[in-house]
Amino acid sequence: MRILAADIGGTHSRFAAADIESLSNITMGDPFIFPTWLEGNESLNDMLEHFQQKAPSDIADLDQYQAVALGVAGAVDGGKATLPNIPWDIDLDSVSRMNRIFLLNDFYAQAHAFMNVNLLGCLHPVRPGPGFGPGSIAIVGAGTGLGHAALKTIPGGQMVIGSESGHGTFSFHGSEERDIEDFFMDRSGNKWISNDEVVSGSGAALLHECLTGKSVSPAQALAEAGENLSTRNFFSRFYARACRNYCLAVHPVERLLISGGIAARNPHLLDCAEFSNEFNDTGHYRHLLERIPIYLNIDQGVGLMGAAIYAWLQSSHLTASPESRS
Repeated sequence: MRILAADIGGTHSRFAAADIESLSNITMGDPFIFPTWLEGNESLNDMLEHFQQKAPSDIADLDQYQAVALGVAGAVDGGKATLPNIPWDIDLDSVSRMNRIFLLNDFYAQAHAFMNVNLLGCLHPVRPGPGFGPGSIAIVGAGTGLGHAALKTIPGGQMVIGSESGHGTFSFHGSEERDIEDFFMDRSGNKWISNDEVVSGSGAALLHECLTGKSVSPAQALAEAGENLSTRNFFSRFYARACRNYCLAVHPVERLLISGGIAARNPHLLDCAEFSNEFNDTGHYRHLLERIPIYLNIDQGVGLMGAAIYAWLQSSHLTASPESRS
């Protein structure tokens, strides 16, 4: 089955062709990548038009695909998606290019990718541990926002559990962190701060400004060298807190996979005492967290593969009628 897979993020969008025969026999083409915020992109139709005009000719023709799968950085409700980091939303009823088109959250897509067990061997180990099985593979990743999903083992197979935990309230601890919280609230004008306002690229930049008085890019704020030790330490602690909370929410956990661009570009955030100490700090349940093995995913194409797998699985149960739109 030939599928056009897309990962529409808050910063960049990726499109790639996928050919799937089985979960262990998947061929992904090179992704066509472009900024999500391109001038003139004001809807999904605009984005598909840009893809057809600018992508390499061997993947640009939509007629060659049996399905299109769109992973998006936002909450999905049927054929509609709310995109908090993109200035427009998606409604599949407005898309007339294909009958079989699927819409899913980007981390829901990532979780589907790890149904391909070959991917598990490509992960970078952060720390070992026996884990708890059968249980869930918890997936957490910070980039433009903060994504969560779980791949849960059930009798006879696996199922994916989606989440919008990134939009829950972030918990600040102690007087020093309360000062950071006040700074974030003053900037946002909100009464409370969400997880992905803190554990994200913009959150890292704002944290650095709070601590140093200097306005820099997220990459500069989290750089391993230089004067950023305090920023890095706090951000590692906050990232670990988000991971810990999600692992407790989906316990028992076989392993934690940390994905997203921030950790992929800054693995030192995970390989430090601040991260491990905060992740394990759970009082009576410390012994549960200490058992969870942690891995880092640096492959930015995982979301594309997961979206394609989702479409392949769904299409095996659907007819080719317009009602097959998801």
